[in-house]
Amino acid sequence: FYSAEALWEASLRQELGANNAYPLERILHAHEVFTWILAQKEHQKQRQQLQQRRRVLIVGGGVTSAQLTILAAESPWCKGVTLIQRSKSIPRQFDLENEWMGPGRGKLLDNFWSMDVQCRFSELKGARGGGSIPPELLQELERREGQNNKRLQVKEEVQISEVHWSEDRLHVTLDDGSDEEEYDMIWLATGSQNDIRRYPPLASLCETLPVQLVNGLPVLGRDLSWSRPPSDIERDDGEDGNEPKWKQIARQRFWCMGVLAGLELGPDALNLVGARHGAVRVAEAKGKAYWLTAVSPRMKKSALLE
Repeated sequence: FYSAEALWEASLRQELGANNAYPLERILHAHEVFTWILAQKEHQKQRQQLQQRRRVLIVGGGVTSAQLTILAAESPWCKGVTLIQRSKSIPRQFDLENEWMGPGRGKLLDNFWSMDVQCRFSELKGARGGGSIPPELLQELERREGQNNKRLQVKEEVQISEVHWSEDRLHVTLDDGSDEEEYDMIWLATGSQNDIRRYPPLASLCETLPVQLVNGLPVLGRDLSWSRPPSDIERDDGEDGNEPKWKQIARQRFWCMGVLAGLELGPDALNLVGARHGAVRVAEAKGKAYWLTAVSPRMKKSALLE
C-alpha cells in the first residue's frame, strides 16, 4: 500500500525538486530498500570493488526498522547506522495484544461486530497500537549496539525536526537538542496508509464497482465480497438502483482478506488466526457459488433424464 511521506520529507522534496539537486535514492521507504541493496551488490560484483561507504539513518519503531538496522550494520558498504523512534521500544511477539488470540477472542469479536463501521475502525486502530519488536529481535539489536562501538546506535523518544540537503549529504536535526548529524541516506520504516484509493488497481476497481469506504478501508459483505454501498442500493429518486448483471456477478467473484478485510474480520485480520477466519468465509462463499453454478444445474438435468 501507499507509504505515507513524513511532513519533513514532503517539504524537502518540494524545496529541492525544482533544481533536481536531491537524488531520490537518498530517502527510501522500506519497500524500496531491498531493491537498492540488490543493486549495490550487483554493482560491487561487476566492479569487483567496495562501493562508497555510507551512513544511514533509519526511522521507525517496528520489526521492519529493527531488521533493516541489523541488515545495514552487517553490510560492507555501511559506515554507520542510527535507528530513531518516537517512543520506547515495545517488546511484543505480535502486533496485537494477546487477548485477541486467547480464549476471550470470541467475546471480543462479538463486541466488535456489534459496532457500526466507524466505531470498528477506531477499535482496529486502538487494538493494534503502534509498532512493536519481537523480544528476541530487540535483544539482538541491543547486543549489536553494544558490540559495534557506535557503528550502530538506537535513539528512543526522538523525532526529526529538520532536514536539509547540502554538499551531497542529508543534514538532520533531531528534537532532542543534539547536534546536527550528516547522513548519506534515510530509510523510512514508518508503516503505510491502508487506503485503497492510493492503490491504483483497487482505485480503478472502485470507479467501476463503488464500495463504501471508512478511512480508506472497504466495507465488505459478510463473506468478504465487494459489496455495494447502502447509498447505491436505494437511490434518492426512489428507484432500486439495480446494477447490471455483470456487475452483480463481478462483486460475487471478488473477495478481500488481510488488512482490506479489517472492518469485517476484526483487529487480527492480518495475523494467522484472522487469515484462517477469512479463508473459511471465502471458501464457504466459493463453495456456495460452485454449487449454484455447476453442481445444482447438473443435478437438475440428471433428475429430468430420470
